[in-house]
Amino acid sequence: LPGISLSPNWTPIFPGESVTLSCNVAPTAQGNLGYSWYRDEYQIPGDQQRLVIQPARETDSGDYQCQAGASERSAPVRMEVMPDLLILQAPPAVHEGDFLSLRCHSQPGYDTRDTVFYKGNKAIGSPVSGSELQIGRVDVTASGTYRCAKEIDFGNLVYIAKAHHTISVSGKTHQMYCMCHSHIFVCKLDSDEQNFHNFHNFSSKRNVTDLLITYERLKNELEGPEWTET
Repeated sequence: LPGISLSPNWTPIFPGESVTLSCNVAPTAQGNLGYSWYRDEYQIPGDQQRLVIQPARETDSGDYQCQAGASERSAPVRMEVMPDLLILQAPPAVHEGDFLSLRCHSQPGYDTRDTVFYKGNKAIGSPVSGSELQIGRVDVTASGTYRCAKEIDFGNLVYIAKAHHTISVSGKTHQMYCMCHSHIFVCKLDSDEQNFHNFHNFSSKRNVTDLLITYERLKNELEGPEWTET
């Protein structure tokens, strides 16, 4: 399946800002593919690998999907455009092992100071500079509702603006790229260790040259030395 990435990798954004959505496909599937884009299940204009939204409007908010050629649609990615005075930005998707950053982003044109970040009701830190806080590498325990507060000057008045963002850290999904050479089935696991597994006595009645297999579906077979065809 294709997947969608954002640049910059933040949501929500303010009206008037820009964001580029990219439809990413496996290297073996690249080529002269035709691309289709969808928002909230409805097809929208765009037939390139990248969809540029500039300037963003509130009506651009929604769940985006892409399709490459005759592939299935990608999993939906939520992109929000919010006109608030302050927004708490985070990546649209966070997986175990990712490095997480949060950004307490205010509308341009205001003097701001004293940014503080919270998880639940507990303060978790302030940025060294600017409005971005580096959380670091995360696991599922990092899921939860995050908030930020920032002082904003309105002439002689000081207003404490607040924003929140709920983050759900999902388990890391591995994929396996497999090729069959004679009777040896060689698989490369898409992980930090780049593990390799050899499956012997693979049935020759299948004409398999290149397979993309989800790791979760094969993890039981990976624990043994052979893959027995059923």
